[in-house]
Amino acid sequence: MSTLPDHTVQLLVDGTAYSGWTTIDIERGIDQMTGTFALRLAARERTGAEGWPIREGAQCRVMLAGVPLITGYIDSLTRFVGPEERGIDVRGRDRTADLVDCSALNTPGSWRGRKLEQIAAELVQPFGIAIASPTNTGAPFTRFALQQGETVFAAIERMCRYRGLVAWSAGDGMLMIGNPDCGQSIGRLAEGENVIFASRTSTVSDRFSDYIVKGQAAGSDERSGAAVAQVQGEAFDPAITRYRPMLIVGEEQSDRASLKKRAEWEAAVRSGRSQPVQITVPGWLTADGRPFAHGMRAECDVPSAGISGSLLIERLSFSRDAQGGTVTNFDLVPPEAWTQLAEPEPAS
Repeated sequence: MSTLPDHTVQLLVDGTAYSGWTTIDIERGIDQMTGTFALRLAARERTGAEGWPIREGAQCRVMLAGVPLITGYIDSLTRFVGPEERGIDVRGRDRTADLVDCSALNTPGSWRGRKLEQIAAELVQPFGIAIASPTNTGAPFTRFALQQGETVFAAIERMCRYRGLVAWSAGDGMLMIGNPDCGQSIGRLAEGENVIFASRTSTVSDRFSDYIVKGQAAGSDERSGAAVAQVQGEAFDPAITRYRPMLIVGEEQSDRASLKKRAEWEAAVRSGRSQPVQITVPGWLTADGRPFAHGMRAECDVPSAGISGSLLIERLSFSRDAQGGTVTNFDLVPPEAWTQLAEPEPAS
């Protein structure tokens, strides 16, 4: 069991733990493949940080309360000195950053009859990353092929769209594939109790009154011509009272039920994403001493900002500086904002 203070952040490099950071910013989210960190140690006098044997490109791990928040590499290192202070800045990202930056060069670059996690495992294997998929990823792909110049992340994200799933970094060096909403709660975020700042934005710019999704059904001896060509599904957003229609052209080989489901999904997701919430609380840990995590929910009660109910943590940042102290900044959305709908696969 660690004897470090609960809010001590350690940077582990080559078996050595570095701490005492005066400024900390660690960001993680289900809407980004890779987490990031920025650590600074600065003081008027020499701290010893100037001589630390840390180098850019080194493997590292950022730890909080015994939990790895970032497992990856140092992207940049800055040593500085000035009239007021001297010190060191270290910035880095999860190892999944390589999947975002780098092209997929697998040969031959196409697979038949393989499941999503099997193909993804082959794509990430050269980068030393493992795949974890706690949920069923659906049927094997009839055929999946890389696109010219596609990054590894883009290929995995494309497969996930076909199965209604999401890929995100777990913080321990693994790539998770599944439903990002784990359903667990970090507890209560309440006005007058533990909320430092809160805001809720409501916008209608990306919402519409009518959603019409048109497609084309497969023909048969009984169904052809106009009956096949005019298949469509509709959904409505009752909160949009003026006429704002959106027409979406669906994939081929659709039926009325699937097109209606797509229209309802568009209405629900756009409604959820039009109501982002930001909440800042003191500290970085839950009541049981674990770091807050994206993909968890928070029971929110901030009536002055019009915030209530169970909201999903889309992203968060752990921050510390001389002005703001040690706080967690949450970006939250209604859970329906991250409801995933599997897209039809293109014809092989």
